[in-house]
Amino acid sequence: MGIYPGGKSTRIDSPRHLTIRHSRRVVAANRPDARLSATQSVTVLADGKVVEDEIDPLPPGEQKLNSFWAPGIEAGPKHIISVKQNIRANGEQLNLEAEQPFYVDAPQFSLPDGSIHSTYPPAGYSDDHRILPHVVLTDPHLPWERLGSPKGGSNKALKTQMKRVALGAEKASSIPRNRVPWLVVLAFAQEELRLPPEDLDGPGSLFSDTSNGVLKPVKQSSTMTVNMSIDDLWKLRSNVTTPVTSRLGPASMKDSRGDFIFVQPELFTSLFSTFDDRGNRVRGSGPDTSQYQYLSHVRKINGSGMALAGVEDTAVFSIVVGNRSGPLDNVVPTTMCAHLVSIEGVEAMTYPSQSHRYVALCSLYSWNYTVLPPNTLNVPDAFENLGRTLSVLRAPDEIIAPLKASNDKAQQLVGRRLSDGYTLVKYRVQTGEATVALYRGPFTPTYVPTLEHLTKCSTSGVDLQILDKNLGIMDVTYSVAWQVGRTMALGDQAFVAALGRVRTAVHAAAAKQVKINAVKDVKDTAFRTHEDLLKDLASMVKGLADIHLQKRGSEPQEPGDAPDRRQPGSPRFRHGGAKKRWHHKRLQRRDRPTLSFASPVFEDKYPAAALESVRRLASSRSGDPYDETNDPESSDWMTVLSWLIDRMFLAGVPAHYLIPDPSYLPPENLRFFHIDKNWVDALIDGALSLGNHFGTDEDRVAIKKALNDYIGRTPAGMDHRVQIPAYGFYLRSDLVTMFPDLRVEVLSNDSALKAAGQDPPAGAPLLRHEIVADGVMMAFMDRIPGSAQFSSLVFTQPAHQQRFAVARGLDITEIKVNIRRQYTVDQATRETDKDRHKALKEVTYAPTTEKNIFIWNSVRSQTLNDLRILRLPAFADLQLEVLQDMMGKQDGTGTAYFADGASTSALFAMQLNDPIYNLTINMAERAMSAQAIADLAPPDMGDGSPELRTINMMEAVRVKKLSPFGTEVSEVPVESVPHDEDEDNDTSREDSFMRAEDYVSPLDVLSNYLSPHVRAMPLHRGASVSNPDNIPINAQRDEIAPLPFKVKPPGSAPASAPRFLMRISSNLAGNHSQVVTDRWNLPQDLIFSIVLKQSEINQYLLMEVTIDITLGSPNDATYALMSNYTGPGAHMLTNLRFNVIPTTFHDQNQNRYYLRIRLLPRAEKGWVMAPAVPELSFLLGLASINSPGFGTRNVVIQSRARYCRNPALQLVEPNVMIVENPPLSVQVVMH
Repeated sequence: MGIYPGGKSTRIDSPRHLTIRHSRRVVAANRPDARLSATQSVTVLADGKVVEDEIDPLPPGEQKLNSFWAPGIEAGPKHIISVKQNIRANGEQLNLEAEQPFYVDAPQFSLPDGSIHSTYPPAGYSDDHRILPHVVLTDPHLPWERLGSPKGGSNKALKTQMKRVALGAEKASSIPRNRVPWLVVLAFAQEELRLPPEDLDGPGSLFSDTSNGVLKPVKQSSTMTVNMSIDDLWKLRSNVTTPVTSRLGPASMKDSRGDFIFVQPELFTSLFSTFDDRGNRVRGSGPDTSQYQYLSHVRKINGSGMALAGVEDTAVFSIVVGNRSGPLDNVVPTTMCAHLVSIEGVEAMTYPSQSHRYVALCSLYSWNYTVLPPNTLNVPDAFENLGRTLSVLRAPDEIIAPLKASNDKAQQLVGRRLSDGYTLVKYRVQTGEATVALYRGPFTPTYVPTLEHLTKCSTSGVDLQILDKNLGIMDVTYSVAWQVGRTMALGDQAFVAALGRVRTAVHAAAAKQVKINAVKDVKDTAFRTHEDLLKDLASMVKGLADIHLQKRGSEPQEPGDAPDRRQPGSPRFRHGGAKKRWHHKRLQRRDRPTLSFASPVFEDKYPAAALESVRRLASSRSGDPYDETNDPESSDWMTVLSWLIDRMFLAGVPAHYLIPDPSYLPPENLRFFHIDKNWVDALIDGALSLGNHFGTDEDRVAIKKALNDYIGRTPAGMDHRVQIPAYGFYLRSDLVTMFPDLRVEVLSNDSALKAAGQDPPAGAPLLRHEIVADGVMMAFMDRIPGSAQFSSLVFTQPAHQQRFAVARGLDITEIKVNIRRQYTVDQATRETDKDRHKALKEVTYAPTTEKNIFIWNSVRSQTLNDLRILRLPAFADLQLEVLQDMMGKQDGTGTAYFADGASTSALFAMQLNDPIYNLTINMAERAMSAQAIADLAPPDMGDGSPELRTINMMEAVRVKKLSPFGTEVSEVPVESVPHDEDEDNDTSREDSFMRAEDYVSPLDVLSNYLSPHVRAMPLHRGASVSNPDNIPINAQRDEIAPLPFKVKPPGSAPASAPRFLMRISSNLAGNHSQVVTDRWNLPQDLIFSIVLKQSEINQYLLMEVTIDITLGSPNDATYALMSNYTGPGAHMLTNLRFNVIPTTFHDQNQNRYYLRIRLLPRAEKGWVMAPAVPELSFLLGLASINSPGFGTRNVVIQSRARYCRNPALQLVEPNVMIVENPPLSVQVVMH
């Protein structure tokens, strides 16, 4: 359900929204940079004063009323946007005008889902006949989205008038203080709306001419409505009139559907007429809707302590109140139908004539309630009854007491178990037999301490079962909790995925760190991390400076080093093998530690490494631990943490696990409970058991420790730890149904706290507050009931769900009204009025009294009691007159307590409000007088501060292995290894390594033996340049296949193969035909421009384009473009349907090296239609060009294309055709 916050929303979609929002509010208050703007909107008061509305200006328990919230323009009529623009240029003027009609999209015949927040009386419930039904709407603008009275002017005109008042161009008194809504609540007895059978079905029915969209025979709903389209509404018999006409909207309106009620003409006329001072109906020229301007208003409240509205700090609602009471003379309960009716168009119609039998009105929402005879319902008594039924959540005392008083020891044991909150459940053991077991949910009637034996994680939950040796019955409480946690985790895909990723990250980092530490324990320099390298930079520079000065024996021998066999006086560093240059010397086999996960070394070091890894994931971007008020380092940890804390709030746990037996929570009862910490531990352990792939689950323990870090930490900017619920209550009562937002306050005894030297509680009083079922409220807190921090519990009717009543007393003979005091001064001034809680004046009217405020009868001379409506505006004017005459002034200052000159819907709503009742339960007294409440507290309560509820099951579970512990990994004896040297260790050959002075490394050697940080080009194994068809491209090396089919270079005939127009140049603007170098000759990008010139009707299937560039030294007789290519590679410029792959290869026939560039299509079949390829241009990055010297050098580059001859055959020879392209001459110049 959406709640309108009246500004920036503070809604948090979490079962912990109360605690999270409280924490963020505290943090924001302590961090100036995190504070939001305090202002949200501007309001023009009646006196023309402009004030800024704050997001949350109301303290808890207060409300602000407005007579109406009208949007800028109303829905219904067609609006036109007119635009005019005058353009002047070159001495000429052009005037442009444009118009655009539009309609405002707003509800008309049905309401969107979530529009109704609540109704009173609730559907199906009963109340007094004095009570006026009302609807609370979540949209504060909705009642004024359309015009209920066109005579009052449009919303646009009202907005213009308010602007003029704000600018001082008009007096504030000219602004209307009320506005007629288009929605009103009308109440009817079912007999007043029920249609006779002949009007529902048959040839003379009202619906005989309607379409098939109206199901026949027509049946009325339980609230006496008929659903139909507007088009069918207009097809009803002529004896039915309606205010719904084509003038109310566009032509498409006729396809809309709605629910309609059929009101009798006399009753309709009375509902939309005025009455004179003698009570006679005054029938004007047409229906009058002005009286309903006093029956709709807006309430802005503080949502704290409310289950539904509490999702926002501030909630704004619109309220529509009915004007008709229930029957006054009923002796049995009477069913009433309440309808939220649209009166749009009512003022435009005429009163129904004698020929009309019904008036069809659109009902946008309806419900039934029951009016009871007098003296059958009393809200104060309902509140008092709740206080008398206060107890704990367990089986009824009348069941437990006989068992405890029995002489049978077994019955006494069962009674003791029931007193502790247990119940007997059906249980099937693993062997299949059905038996009984003891089970208790997380909500216990007594305090349950942390169990000493419940410290080890579980793999199945079976080991959490406890056998009651006295009864011989198994206690499956914690085993069930473990399975519930595992099942809930399996059902949440996002959590399981995030937990798996967290486990993977934790294990990977921890395992890597353990292996590094194990190796470093043997030899500190055997493995060097980046951090170690950076730390040693200072000593490294010194060592490099002395590299040729240090002599043998000048440094101490490191453990594990081979004996130094060099002669005294020789340098410590000498030439060695190529691998020794780039790779650190490895540990010898006898020194290498066992790095298996099951090794003792690993098991000793892994827990600490896993905890360190988890804590890194659990940090925020600022380095502090993530606490839901800062930005997380890992989104996966954020998901896992949020899910686990939600489970500690028991969010999503099925109700039958929380309340194992329905007798624990009887109707009209208030039940307190303690939350078993061990049950929650088992729930969390079951959820975290997922994703484990190792015998010893240390990762689960590390995650729990990080969770405990979060629970035990006080976040920055806050003065309390993270709140975890420890106590709570269930309230099952019809009051919850009547008032879903029944306000709950957990109050502390500030005087007792001050006397004990304690500060008032800083945390949120309610941690979780929800309506879990119809008439059932649940609330969690972390304070001990009866302590100074939780001394009283208060239930109060919500500000927006109060009852509206006609008067204090109403019957067929008279009406008694207490005019209540109202104030227009601040709270401090009104508290100086010693009579502020007393009624200002009581007025009494009989049905025959003149200037009455209530109309009993439609015909004054008859005692029918058939109308029962408020006479407005007479009632509102009477209230204003009494307030102006009798409110008085403040002593000393002379300030008038009430100063207003207009009767408004907001003021009248305060008069119609029934008294607000609340129930205050003194928990401290109950804890002293009732042993059941006292048993909720721990034996050593201390100062009553919330206990630290961390996870207790912290011992990793270990799977039993076949071999004894510590002998799983056997090491090879040293003497069994005859040569304890690595095969690739060339240390022994370092003194004898020499190269010839004229040695030049070939390209294939350089490609294979480069240093680790140098990128190597792949060596191509394809055909040679001198004979490119000697190796089949897709055949196995041992296959013998015919040579591919070769053709001459392509010509210009239509059937010729495509021609490749190729140019190679530097990446320079204006020069696309030369490769240009300079005297620095830095690596540069080369542009290969390849454009295909071909017939559009050719059928060539292009497989590959190959370009060969000769590689050679700058000193060779034949100039080569490059000596080698070590750049970053090549990429296509525009045609991304091809891949470009540069390779190097050696042509053994010519004993030359080439850079071969292959252009391959991205096609699964291996070829593409050549006409679909317009160009194949690409860029070769950072090519090192051989210097051409002074002048110009020419380089010849070869290229060829491969085509598929038959797409139905395999792409092997001879199904491949090679077409050689003409040689390309490239100029290389130096500038």
